[in-house]
Amino acid sequence: MMYIINIILVLCLCVPALYYFIFAVAGRAVRERIGADNAVRSRFAILIPAYRSDTFIADTVRAALDQDYPEALFRVLVISDGMQESTDAMLRGMGADVLKVEFEQSSKAAALAAAVEHMQGSEVQAYGNMDYVIILDSDNIVRRDFVSSMNKLLAGRHIAVQAHRRAKNMDTSVAVADAVSEEVNNLVFRAGHCALGLSSALIGSGMAFPYGWFAGSARDFVTAGEDKEMELRLLRDGIYVEYASGIDVLDEKTRSMENLQKQRLRWLNSQYALMGKALKGFSSVKLKAGYIDKLFQWLFPPRVLIIAGLPFVALLALLFRSAWSGCYLGCTLMLVFAFILGKPASVGTADVLGVFLEIPKMLINTIINIFSTGKANKGFIHTDHDENCN
Repeated sequence: MMYIINIILVLCLCVPALYYFIFAVAGRAVRERIGADNAVRSRFAILIPAYRSDTFIADTVRAALDQDYPEALFRVLVISDGMQESTDAMLRGMGADVLKVEFEQSSKAAALAAAVEHMQGSEVQAYGNMDYVIILDSDNIVRRDFVSSMNKLLAGRHIAVQAHRRAKNMDTSVAVADAVSEEVNNLVFRAGHCALGLSSALIGSGMAFPYGWFAGSARDFVTAGEDKEMELRLLRDGIYVEYASGIDVLDEKTRSMENLQKQRLRWLNSQYALMGKALKGFSSVKLKAGYIDKLFQWLFPPRVLIIAGLPFVALLALLFRSAWSGCYLGCTLMLVFAFILGKPASVGTADVLGVFLEIPKMLINTIINIFSTGKANKGFIHTDHDENCN
C-alpha cells in the first residue's frame, strides 16, 4: 500500500517538479527573438474585448493607438460590453473603432466572435485586407514599438506570437504572488518550450495570429478558456506559436485573494473541461509532440498543491526515514530552483516571504475551486479590478 501511495505522490508531485526544472533551465538558455527589419509592413487589427472597463480602458486604448507604426496599417477595435455610452464616445474620439455588444451570457470568446463578424461586414471594408490580429485585454499597456516589433518578428510568416506579459503592479502580496506565478509560466511554458522546439503556451492577451486563421476559427471558441481552445486549434492546424520575450505587455495583477480565486477557478474549469475535447481530437493533430505535451501539462495538479505538497511529503519522508526521501527532497530542490530562475528581478527577498505567507490561503482556495469545477463554464466569472488600478 505504501509503495502504491509513493508512486501516486511521485506522479502527482515529483514529475511536475522535474518538468518545471527541465523547461526552466532550457528557457534561461534561449536567446531573445527580436526579428529582422522587414521592408514589408503588415496590416494589423488590434482587438480589445472590454467588459465593464470604463475606469481603465482609456489608458489601454491610448497606448494601443500611440504606435511608431504607420497609422494606415493598423486599427484598434474595442468590443464594448456593458460600458457606458460616454466611454464609447470617448474611445471613438481618441481614434478607436467601437463595437457595442450585448450578450445573454458575456464572455471573451463571444466578444471575439462578434469582432470577427463585424470585421467581415460590408460596412467595415478596411478590415478586409488585414494580415494579422492582435488581442489585448482591457487593462493591458503596450510600448510605442509594440506593433512595429510584432511586424519584425512575424515578417510575413504564417505563425502565431505570444508576447511577454508581465506585471504592471506588485503592490500587495497577492499581486506579487500573481506576478511571480506568471513569470514562472513565461519561463517554463513559453521560453522553455520554444527553446526545445515546442510551441509557446498562450496567456489570453498580447497574442498575434494570422488574420485568415483567426477569422476562420474564432466562432469555434466558446468556453471561458478561449486561449486554451486556441492552443488546441493551433496545434491541430500545425501553426507554430513563437514566444516574444522582448515584446512587453503590462498586465494588471489582481490585488485581492477573492479575485485571485475567481481567476484560478476560471482557469481550472477550462483546463479540465477541455481535456475531453483534447483527447477526442488527438488522432487528427499534425504536431503530435506538442499535443502530447499539452495533454501532459494539463494533467498536472494545481501548482499551489505541488508547491505546498512536495516539501511536506519530503519532510514526512525524512522524519520516517523513507527510502523515497531522496527523491522527494531532490524534486523539492528542483522546484525551488525553477522558481528562483523564473522570479522577476524586481521581486526581492521580503516580497518572496510575503508570497509564502499567502500559500495557506491559496491552498484553501484551490481546494474550494476543485470542488467548484463546472461553475466557470456554465456562467461568466468576471475578475473585478480594484478601484485604485491605473
